Amino acid sequence: MDDMTRIVGHVMTPTFEDIPRQAIERAKLSILDTLASAIGGSDDPIAHSVRRLGGLSGGKQECTIWVTGEKLPVLSAALVNSATSRVLDFDETYEIYINGCHASAYDVPPALVLAERDPSISGAELLAAVATAIDLHLRLARSITSNCGDTGRDNLVAVWGAAAACTRLLRLNEEQTRNAFGIAYAHAAGERQMYEEVTHVVALQQGLRARSGMESAFAASVGLNGPHEPLFGKYGFYRAFEPDHDLESLLDGLGDEYLNASISFKPWPSCRATHRGISGILELRERHDFQGDDIEAIEMGLNRHAESLVVQPRDQKWNPRDSVTARFSLPYVVAVAAAKGTVGIGDLRPEAFDDPSVRRIMAATTVEIDPEITRLNARRGNSPTRVKAILKDGAEHEVVVDTPFGHPDNPASLSDAMRKLESCAEMAARPFTGLQIEAIGDFVTNLDAAPSVAPLFELLAPSTSTGRA
Repeated sequence: MDDMTRIVGHVMTPTFEDIPRQAIERAKLSILDTLASAIGGSDDPIAHSVRRLGGLSGGKQECTIWVTGEKLPVLSAALVNSATSRVLDFDETYEIYINGCHASAYDVPPALVLAERDPSISGAELLAAVATAIDLHLRLARSITSNCGDTGRDNLVAVWGAAAACTRLLRLNEEQTRNAFGIAYAHAAGERQMYEEVTHVVALQQGLRARSGMESAFAASVGLNGPHEPLFGKYGFYRAFEPDHDLESLLDGLGDEYLNASISFKPWPSCRATHRGISGILELRERHDFQGDDIEAIEMGLNRHAESLVVQPRDQKWNPRDSVTARFSLPYVVAVAAAKGTVGIGDLRPEAFDDPSVRRIMAATTVEIDPEITRLNARRGNSPTRVKAILKDGAEHEVVVDTPFGHPDNPASLSDAMRKLESCAEMAARPFTGLQIEAIGDFVTNLDAAPSVAPLFELLAPSTSTGRA
């Protein structure tokens, strides 16, 4: 059996019962986390703009835009819900891959959109599709051995994760699935310049690829074909775009080991490369019993790749004036954590940027490339981080953090995702009741027993018309 046939079979063949229980339970967490991130991000200016974009094309009102409750055509709904899941940079990520990979925000929303469009899709069918799509997405991502900070190519494989979820839920046959993957190759895209210039595309790309993956599956369903060797052919993806790759990372354990269980939960709404710094200062605060007012200075060290993402350009990262810059600013979010004991959604909004307690600590924060961390972890995008707190009384406390909370070696649970959902609901564009939030959590927790996913979508749009949508 050739490699592409193996991949197509992996997408199509496994039933719910064939998939390891750990992967199914982790898929529940991915769904709940994605919903929480979208609900929390629904009042962000980028989310407002994305909803306006989704509404421009008109069309059949068939699928729910989460939180606001408006109905859009299925492709537009996939774009809007996926992008909204990413606007806060609160969604989970595959941090043990050298480049990081936000697979869930690409793959979960289109799966949910199709489950609303077709009420015959069961909860078990949805979970199997999500676990399989994220597994394939992560396998494709980890097969790329070059660092996107060097090449400028960022997560070009994402379209195949979304396509995998959609081909399963549209119940395509083998020929159609191969064609969908070939058509998806025409949509493959991903670039690093969006991070360099700190643009809205950081979030919008999730919506674009979710829509592209779904559109590829639809195109195959109506008889359009595409290349049958989009990955391994003479001009396939690996030869044309990623010559530095490791096919063993893609194929080893395919069908037996599901990588979605290795994805990381994010407790704070900022780039995961900042979480070791946040975790470090919070650990020092708790261990040595000091507050923000006690801090004289903070010193941090990390590797070059992480430094280029969350420290450069320094004039912007020490003076964020927009939410996207703040989410990718290590000195800012660590200063927030040092001053307040946590980092919340409200701390990443422009009205919070001039908090004098945060400004004082940020001005006293230095970040440098650490030679030893770089020597041992040169290629990792999510670098271990050294954090030193220098206190006004002369005391100095230091820690190096490598597996912050949410890492697969320090994992989160469904209960953690539920608490995240509750806190995100407080920032939603329209208010949710406590009973609604509890019902969302209960439904996702018991999704494998649901004959249809349809009841979930009534819970995702508050019935009240008040709010800021």
